[in-house]
Amino acid sequence: MRQKRLKISGIFLLGLGMTGLQAQTMYVKENSGTQTAYILSSIQKMTFSDGNATIQKTDNSTDDYALSGLRYLNFTNPTTEISEPTDQLAHSNLITYPNPLTDLLNIDLKGMTGEGTISILTLEGKEIQKQNTNGSSLIILNLNQLPKGIYLCRYSNSKEIKIVKFIKQ
Repeated sequence: MRQKRLKISGIFLLGLGMTGLQAQTMYVKENSGTQTAYILSSIQKMTFSDGNATIQKTDNSTDDYALSGLRYLNFTNPTTEISEPTDQLAHSNLITYPNPLTDLLNIDLKGMTGEGTISILTLEGKEIQKQNTNGSSLIILNLNQLPKGIYLCRYSNSKEIKIVKFIKQ
């Protein structure tokens, strides 16, 4: 019980201190490994009650999290750990395939609307390739120029950021 109170207090203090931070993104990582990123300008209000954290966005939609199911809430990305592909299919609208790939990467953006940006990043966060999207649900990138390794595919728009990892053979 004491640990739960400390966790609630810590998250509450982070929420209160949000206005003084210069961060642009808030990350919510669940115990399952799922990480959700929120652009701070899209958050209208955060509340903590009855063992839940509720994030109300400027479009009046809300996301609820059970505090007992949260690993952390942070305003910087402290890790490059990305959900495994099985998590990706269950919890994300951003799906990349095949994985591993040799030349072409298919990026399925089902359920995401509007314009956004697809970026290919190294694990260190260096942007290698960037492409704007126009709302189409399938993007195919030719990555034959990339050396073998592990990379990140990041989709971002004005309301969300999604990241998945992939392997180039």
